[in-house]
Amino acid sequence: MDEQLIQRAVGLDSLLFEVCESLQLAPTQHQRAVDRYSAIARTLDSPNSPLNQIESNLYPQGSMRLRTTVKPIDGPHDLDFVCEFNISHTKVNPMALLNAMYKVFEGHGVYGGMVKLKKRCVRIVYKDEFYLDILPACRDHGNGGTCIQVPDRELGNWTPSNPLAYAGWFENATRHILVQKPSSRALAMDKAASVQPIPALEAAEEKTVLQLAVQLLKRWRDVHYADSTFPPISIVLTTLAADIYRGEALLSQALLLILEQIVERLNAAHAIGQRLRIPNPAHAEEDFSERWNSNLKAYSEFDSGVRKFAAEWRAICYGQGNPNRELERLFGEVVNTALIKQARSLQEVRERGGLGIRESGRIVPVAAALTPMLRNTNHGKE
Repeated sequence: MDEQLIQRAVGLDSLLFEVCESLQLAPTQHQRAVDRYSAIARTLDSPNSPLNQIESNLYPQGSMRLRTTVKPIDGPHDLDFVCEFNISHTKVNPMALLNAMYKVFEGHGVYGGMVKLKKRCVRIVYKDEFYLDILPACRDHGNGGTCIQVPDRELGNWTPSNPLAYAGWFENATRHILVQKPSSRALAMDKAASVQPIPALEAAEEKTVLQLAVQLLKRWRDVHYADSTFPPISIVLTTLAADIYRGEALLSQALLLILEQIVERLNAAHAIGQRLRIPNPAHAEEDFSERWNSNLKAYSEFDSGVRKFAAEWRAICYGQGNPNRELERLFGEVVNTALIKQARSLQEVRERGGLGIRESGRIVPVAAALTPMLRNTNHGKE
């Protein structure tokens, strides 16, 4: 990349970091999630719960575990957890397990009017901005390791999964370590506690480039498919991004690579008359894109949406001029929030005499400048 493109990429990244920071859960929201997770654990382990007779391990999965949570534009925020019972799935009726977990909450004094039975989980719907999905599971001794089997109401049977190994695979991808599963020590640590804690809240500057790219993909999804009944699910976007990412340091360029490689994979699938398939990289028997089998419109909307995003993002990365309007169209009102925050930070640094001007005219920190900028002392009077 030439100097001009590098400067544009750095400028884009500065704004994208602010966008991602604005997408974070507020500390109060994060603490509320922790408190409710703990309350769910106590309910499942209470003397009144028939499920407390089986040793279990409760742990977060999805965006909370991967630290890729994004504040919703409108509506509740979903949090996903697994309640894994230390018993072989071959000894348990899957529908009986799912119904038993539903009854634990349906008959509870607090949760009675808040519980819903879903395809594979029990959902607790709160009055404010949250709902919690609790996925019951049993050990899959046939596949071994951290493999589990979960109930599926549509199948009336078990279906395979492995969220712990997936989390390990994603963590390796953020570091650009091409390992397909976590170490045995990591698996042992994951199995150690009966209730594993929710990861601590992180600022955008503490996240990896891959985590930020996933957050941006999810926000684009929320904006682009706001009026659609077929938005791509988060695990599809997350898996594609992590599988493609190769350690790019610039967020804007990492996002461009991810989008263009998704388009290439779509083209390759179309060339052989198939749809793009996205298996769980930690458990090939699980297909994250299985819902496209019975919903061709959802696949078509994903295909057209990501192609459009890739073309628009390339134009932003390699174009000229102010991209703010295009960014707002892609990511929504959060871009304006980020711009205001960025402007305020810049003004604060300037007031402290911390900005200067290079010969090119670009504003930079004073240590890198040739000419320091004067403080703004113009209060509207001559």
